[in-house]
Amino acid sequence: MNKRTWLIVALVLPLIALVGTAYLKNMQRASGTEVTLPIEGFDPRDLLSGHYLTYNVAYGVGQVCESGDGGYASYSGKAAICLKPTLGFYPADSLPSDCTLLIRGECDAGRFNAGIERFYIPEEHAAALDTKVRDKQGSIVLSVDTDGNAVLKDLLIDGKPWKTALETAN
Repeated sequence: MNKRTWLIVALVLPLIALVGTAYLKNMQRASGTEVTLPIEGFDPRDLLSGHYLTYNVAYGVGQVCESGDGGYASYSGKAAICLKPTLGFYPADSLPSDCTLLIRGECDAGRFNAGIERFYIPEEHAAALDTKVRDKQGSIVLSVDTDGNAVLKDLLIDGKPWKTALETAN
């Protein structure tokens, strides 16, 4: 192969990978079970990543990422939140077999992280959305696949998509 062929391959291959990744994420968003969960949180600014809301997801489960021994030790490692049929937190190796809808994640420093704890927003809306989320008006819409992988679909403020909520507030 000559240099021109290698150049074309080097330019096209990353584009194919990007399009494939976008397609797979879109399919996961479209085909999963839709779940809406309340959030509460804060809005740290990261100069490298832009503006985003970082929040705690209120799964409705009492002791998430705690060891369960009555002490202050916290569980560390892969875990899951079972949403159906019975709501509960479980280490990955003790997930009940009848759990039909779950969100997989990992416990780290006493927090359950499923990769859905950050929602990117335009800079001009950061302050308004931060205030609304702090006032516990926010919730997130997720698409959860059969393997327990969750993908963010939208941020809701008082039950409305965040863009609509901000338009009606102005």
